[in-house]
Amino acid sequence: MADFVDSIAIESWVLYTVALLLVFCRLTSKRLVTQSWRKFQSDDYIMMLVVVTFTGTIVSANECARNLSNWLPLDVAESLSPADARSAIYGSKMTMVLEEFTLTTSWLVKACFLIMYSRLTLGLGQHIIVKIVGAYCVVGYVVTQVLYLGVWCRPIEQYWALPAYNVQCSSYYHHMITATTFNISSDVMMLFIPVPLLLGSKLPLKRKLLLSGVFSLGIFVVLCAVLNRYYNFTHEYNPIFLSWYVAETATAVMVANIPLCWPLVRYLFNMGSFISSSRGGGGNSGNSANMSHHKPIYMRNKRMPGAERLPNMDFGMSESEERIAGTYWKPEDQLELRPVGDSGKGWTSKVGAGNTGMSAVHNHHEPVRPCTDADENIILKTVEVEQRFS
Repeated sequence: MADFVDSIAIESWVLYTVALLLVFCRLTSKRLVTQSWRKFQSDDYIMMLVVVTFTGTIVSANECARNLSNWLPLDVAESLSPADARSAIYGSKMTMVLEEFTLTTSWLVKACFLIMYSRLTLGLGQHIIVKIVGAYCVVGYVVTQVLYLGVWCRPIEQYWALPAYNVQCSSYYHHMITATTFNISSDVMMLFIPVPLLLGSKLPLKRKLLLSGVFSLGIFVVLCAVLNRYYNFTHEYNPIFLSWYVAETATAVMVANIPLCWPLVRYLFNMGSFISSSRGGGGNSGNSANMSHHKPIYMRNKRMPGAERLPNMDFGMSESEERIAGTYWKPEDQLELRPVGDSGKGWTSKVGAGNTGMSAVHNHHEPVRPCTDADENIILKTVEVEQRFS
């Protein structure tokens, strides 16, 4: 028993440190992008809350490992000494706390993924799929909690009763089946959301494969969830399942943050833009000179005054988001482009798209080109404007 306590302590706190390091990298990346610690988005704040619930998961898992629980054969539970009985009651309470922290952490991580996917699919047909999956996750969390706290074990005090005469109050079998069904099914649904986006993107094959690998990391979360339940169901009265509780939540937190750490990696290792480095074989060295002639452009849908302004360059993984979701703007929309910095001095441009045609002014000397039939089928979301100064 002592060896297991030491083992899970080392394992859990190592995973905790790595996960929190990735959360810090994510937030630092956002700071590099926005140049402010006050411009976090909703999923960033949710991830900060995840740090709290994930900490609770690690602490309660270690407390469960140090104590007994009421998940014992009836004859053993009835023959415990007073000290062991107190340990079992306390351990049972911590098991219930662990379950709550684990469920909440897993579903908050799902929320972070869905918010990211919502931005990826904004204005696309797949956006409704994100909403459906989000609604499914909400329903799954509510149903799981209602059944866990109000149905499977009544009265609720039986969760830490010793002995527990209702096996569902000590084994959690019915609860685990319900929670696992909603957990794994929603994870699998989310795994398939980026697939059509990647297949329809204009990224080079190498970049598509890289992004596919990043978004497929969720497979490891599903695998950990399956192994967690496997050890719960097949190893009765064995606390080894605690290791998989920790592994599942830690993997989920890591996977949710890895895709958003690219700006920091690019900054630390002086790497090129995710998009610009894939343009024509020069890598960072071939693009560094050109980068000085470009400024990021903000785009605003004038038919949607409240639409989020989207920076085109130096946005890390969001550059991929913009390129993947390349059909956001509708033909009848009008876009206004403004250079970032220097209060827009020296250059402005507008791109208008209407039912009668499309036109663009690229610089002061290029005339407006009339719309052709082919132009009407082209919808630009990401526009890069090259500024040339004498």
